[in-house]
Amino acid sequence: MKRYDNSRFNRDKHNAQQRKREHDGGGFRCSHCKQFVVINDMLMGTANRNHCNWCLWSKHLDIDKGDRRSNCHAGMKPIGLTFRHEGFGRRGEVMLIHLCSSCSKISINRIARDDPEFKVQEIFTSSPGLDTDTKRILADNDIYLVSDTDADELSAQLFGNS
Repeated sequence: MKRYDNSRFNRDKHNAQQRKREHDGGGFRCSHCKQFVVINDMLMGTANRNHCNWCLWSKHLDIDKGDRRSNCHAGMKPIGLTFRHEGFGRRGEVMLIHLCSSCSKISINRIARDDPEFKVQEIFTSSPGLDTDTKRILADNDIYLVSDTDADELSAQLFGNS
């Protein structure tokens, strides 16, 4: 059988096999910081891991939530925080907002128990500096960006103090 070392098919097949081996081994390697990310629902507080707990970057794998059908596979930068929709006038849990570095898709992901609070806080403090276009994309998608007026609620959820 002829092997085409430079073909996209072989590279994609190899990458898929590598991801399966890593996942079967209890985690995956972050495409941004290269740390091995452990998947353990006892540590994470959730059954799914969709971002690195070292740098909080994600990877663009889904077209629709959980389908793993995206061809993009670019890194998704954590750009801000939002609250989960819990109904009128109620704030839910703090969520990460990710922006794909290649195609600009927006994704919202739960924060896991083992995500470092100081990293989440860094994202909060840097989010007011987002450019106008990114803020407009968030507004067009009805995504509320946590702001300084939400600092007390954020602190209560992250650190347990009110």
